Amino acid sequence: MNFFEQQHRARRRTWLMLILFVLAVAAIVAAFDLVCAIVYIWLFDPQILYSRSLLQQVPRSVYLWSTLATLLVIGWGTASRLYQLSGGGVAVADLIGARHVKRDTGEPGERRLLNVVEEMALASGITVPLVFVMDDQHTINAFAAGYSPSEATVIVTRGALERLNRDELQGVVAHEFSHILNGDMRLNIHLVGMIAGIVMIGSIGAFLMTGIRDGDDLRRAGTDIRAFFLGLLLWLIGSIGVLAGRLIKAVISRQREFLADASAVQFTRNPDGIGGALFKIGRHGSTIARRHAEELSHMCIGPPVNDYFEFASFHDHPPLDDRIERLLGPGAKRLLRERMERAEVAALSAQGSPVVSEFMSPLYAPRKAAPAAAVLPGATGIARSMVESIGNPSSAHVDHARAMLEAIPVEIRTAVGREEGAQAALFALLLGEGELRKAQLALIGEGSGAEVPAKSARFADALKPLGAGARLPVLALVIPTLKRLSAPERDTLIEKIKAVIEADRKITLGEFVLLTLCRSQIQKEQRRSPAVKYRSVDAVATEAAVVLSLLAHSGKSGMAAFGKGMAVLGLPGGVLRSPSELNIATVEGALNELNLLAPLKKPFFIKACVATAMADDKLTLAEGELLRAICAALDSPLPPILETTEVVE
Repeated sequence: MNFFEQQHRARRRTWLMLILFVLAVAAIVAAFDLVCAIVYIWLFDPQILYSRSLLQQVPRSVYLWSTLATLLVIGWGTASRLYQLSGGGVAVADLIGARHVKRDTGEPGERRLLNVVEEMALASGITVPLVFVMDDQHTINAFAAGYSPSEATVIVTRGALERLNRDELQGVVAHEFSHILNGDMRLNIHLVGMIAGIVMIGSIGAFLMTGIRDGDDLRRAGTDIRAFFLGLLLWLIGSIGVLAGRLIKAVISRQREFLADASAVQFTRNPDGIGGALFKIGRHGSTIARRHAEELSHMCIGPPVNDYFEFASFHDHPPLDDRIERLLGPGAKRLLRERMERAEVAALSAQGSPVVSEFMSPLYAPRKAAPAAAVLPGATGIARSMVESIGNPSSAHVDHARAMLEAIPVEIRTAVGREEGAQAALFALLLGEGELRKAQLALIGEGSGAEVPAKSARFADALKPLGAGARLPVLALVIPTLKRLSAPERDTLIEKIKAVIEADRKITLGEFVLLTLCRSQIQKEQRRSPAVKYRSVDAVATEAAVVLSLLAHSGKSGMAAFGKGMAVLGLPGGVLRSPSELNIATVEGALNELNLLAPLKKPFFIKACVATAMADDKLTLAEGELLRAICAALDSPLPPILETTEVVE
């Protein structure tokens, strides 16, 4: 499953969604126009009933105003919902009534969920999503929401924490990360807005009918009856929107669930995890007793509302049995049921004894883990492996991420859940030694008191034994917390980061990477996918030369490395920029333009970047971090680089 092909398909699905939306709106407009014409004939000109072309006898102004009114109602419904969800994943969590799980939580189930999400995020190469729990929902369900991977949220029910073991919970989270990486989240939010618009007329009709029933003024009975029948007509018209919304969600969502299930298996190397979770969903249910559950049904791993439609074409989730059989083969559901029953009996008869739950072990023997660093021969093999891993991490990346998290001190992992702790951990990555550190701590303390500088120094000493390899993992942990600062506070933070970096009047490659990532993932708010501006790499040859020049100088190979990268792009003869020309503004401007490349063209540029970095047949840690920063700026999350030929701090 290629990340860039999935991004390309996500854009095509957006167009398909728009076409289906327009058709649904046209059907609703036609139905409402018909009702308005009938009402006009009934109230103002009954003689038209005796005409052969009665609808043509209705004044055009009736159709014009009814069409305009319908479009305004649908447009208002869509625009208001999209505005309500403009806050991304956090806004969706608020809509469904979920509670934010803080990193210093002491509840074991929540702590386990946070650990799983952290592992998946670091393995994927994205910042750690915020985690929310629906405390009053004891069925099993989960979904991911947001506009981009850097501001995603993962939302689960309390039942998922109570009923799933770690392997199953990991499978569910991996399923949701597939949606995060494949561009499904943004599409899902836009779909929520569109559905809200096309069901708005039906909602108005339902409100009129319900409101009439509550009326107690008998003198208005005649008016109430007319209003009731008007509401009934609007509700019937709105049912077209409900059916259309279900059909749109089914067309957009059904196959993506199969893809996400398969991705979860590849991600975790354990089909029993996601398979067991789906089985328990079928056994314990996945319904969510919330007002907006129907709107969000296409986001969830299991259907949050009961499917009353007989036809499968209107179901936005494939049957659970089909999904389980695709993962575990025929007869898997029966085997899972038998094993769960045996496990429950064993648990009841052996309370207080050591672990006896057979269901905790995999149904099939798991494959052995891939080596931590599978080396492919030469730059070509490594480039191919790295590009294939973008948005498509493996179980080896998960193992690597788990090891990185275990190495980070618990105090720091807990502290990054609060703003002061997150800032302290971020500044700790930038602190030098001696007099330089004193000057940097003084800058950090300006406007923030003594707590942040003191923690920064302590965290810097705690992270020092981990070396430069701790930079990106710690950064991934702190960014979600810092993104919740207000826009002015984020701007102030970025300026302070720049001041701390420039305290010694120079900027290292590692500092450049951190500043670039902070500016792209903390300061900027991405509410819509960047439009495709360039269909070929030739159109961004100048910008490509800027980024390849930076990579060439970082590896100290100069023109030879630059020439290899440009040759991969088929652009010989480019001009190598001097280090003095490669300031932050120039590089950021180039990356912003390169991000406007068509999704299927980005892999060529990334391969050129790898060829430049590996011109000397070596890939250092600094070069690897720079590659990951470049990929992050191109909305192409690169997992930790395992296929290095040399690691130099």
